[in-house]
Amino acid sequence: MVRKFYCSFEILLGITYVISSVSGSLSYESDMQQANIAYFIQVSESTLSLVPRLFRSIWHNQNLYIVHFDKKIPKWQREFSTTSLRKLVPRELSDINLRIMESEVITYRGISMVINTMNAMQIAIESKVDWDFFINISGSDYPLVSPINQRILLGSSDFISAKRSFLTIAPRHWWRDSFVYRAKRIFTDTSLSQNGTHATLIDSYCKSPLSPILGYTFVAAESWMILHREFVRFILTSPASRRYFAAFSQVSEPEEHFFATIAYNEPTFNDSLVRDAMRQVIWKHEGKSSGQHPYNIDRQNFKGEWIFLSDIRDSGSFFTRKVSKQNSKLLDIIDSTVSGISKRNVDEKSVENCLRKANRRLKCMHPIREIGLNCKTEWFHG
Repeated sequence: MVRKFYCSFEILLGITYVISSVSGSLSYESDMQQANIAYFIQVSESTLSLVPRLFRSIWHNQNLYIVHFDKKIPKWQREFSTTSLRKLVPRELSDINLRIMESEVITYRGISMVINTMNAMQIAIESKVDWDFFINISGSDYPLVSPINQRILLGSSDFISAKRSFLTIAPRHWWRDSFVYRAKRIFTDTSLSQNGTHATLIDSYCKSPLSPILGYTFVAAESWMILHREFVRFILTSPASRRYFAAFSQVSEPEEHFFATIAYNEPTFNDSLVRDAMRQVIWKHEGKSSGQHPYNIDRQNFKGEWIFLSDIRDSGSFFTRKVSKQNSKLLDIIDSTVSGISKRNVDEKSVENCLRKANRRLKCMHPIREIGLNCKTEWFHG
């Protein structure tokens, strides 16, 4: 069963929770331009149990899915998870649209995070599956827009033809602060030793000789991105990208700076940059900062109410994070009232309203914005 919801601005589709051959079964899909997506899912030991539901919720037969299980996860769990994911995919697509990467040791906040992402990009570029945008997510992310509607929204406007990439650029004062704490000293990612066990970021407390003579602007952003294929190709093949990579190899948390710095400093991609990655990450609640990590979205108050549910419905984001509980009731509510991917009890009006917000948020990020969109000021940074 596939539900069809019609809106004034777009067709709103609620896809069933169980994976099926959605593409090709809807005759009117061919009338709309859709973007093909390559999703990269980075899985750590703490998010392993969350992956099956996440995977089901973002599956579409015409997309590409690249999954990496951190090597620190016990081998038997990685093998079991790989087998489980393959069972969720139609047999004829299991070796084409789903690619399981060879496991690598990843250091949190180290250059190995960037290397792992670039390895996934290489798999995507070499894949037989055609795609327009590369979206990286973690195992603790969850979609607020169904996969078909993500395809439709990214296929709208000029996002594909103008080669637009989406990164949530931080306010400029954070560029300066993060440079001081993350780039002025030399940091070493011990996973580069390739001994298969060490994964630590070591601060040398020695000043980087590059820091006072940089010829480019050091940019801060969130590490979650929607990147156009041409930007991905530039990252993998350009001489400029190699020089940036060498410079960032001894920086702390380079995944929040490497891609954004290239996008900002290279004129071709700066001109096409959309400074919002369509993610909801909650760092503050009732005036209190979450600290080094964002709040878990599935927190409840003493009454059992979901603290961030209204924020989730109002966000207009493609994804929210961080999920901490496997198959929580909150995810059921999101499926039925936000994304519409639920198998039953879909609140069509609520889903339509949430999709309108996502569409408006995308239009607000467009360089040429329509009059009267009522864009939120927190969407604009940099």
